[in-house]
Amino acid sequence: MRREVWTFLWLAACSVAMLTPGSALPEVSVFSFQDKFIHFILFFVLSYLSIGLGIREKKEVWRSKRLWMNFLVLSVLPSIGLETAQHLIPYRSLDLNDLIVNVLGILSGLFGYLYRPTCKFILD
Repeated sequence: MRREVWTFLWLAACSVAMLTPGSALPEVSVFSFQDKFIHFILFFVLSYLSIGLGIREKKEVWRSKRLWMNFLVLSVLPSIGLETAQHLIPYRSLDLNDLIVNVLGILSGLFGYLYRPTCKFILD
């Protein structure tokens, strides 16, 4: 599948995971910071997948306006929107710490995309 398909499937999965009412989620606790770890992984993968959409030039990719638009529109805004929308869902709430972890995941995905040239074009 193309990178675009993976990106939008992952965004849909993030949306379902974050907007499911809390009462419908199973009570599973493997370790104490599991919720934060899941937020980090969700947004790391989303960022890594979405940042490279439409970018074909491999040299100096960090200078691409497309990269920064993808970063903002497909990573940062969904993170803020989904976390904010949680306060409308029963048994869910807006958590500033979750938002911070989301941003850390997004930034890690950005740096992973920029600094792992052996991986970044695998999905293209």
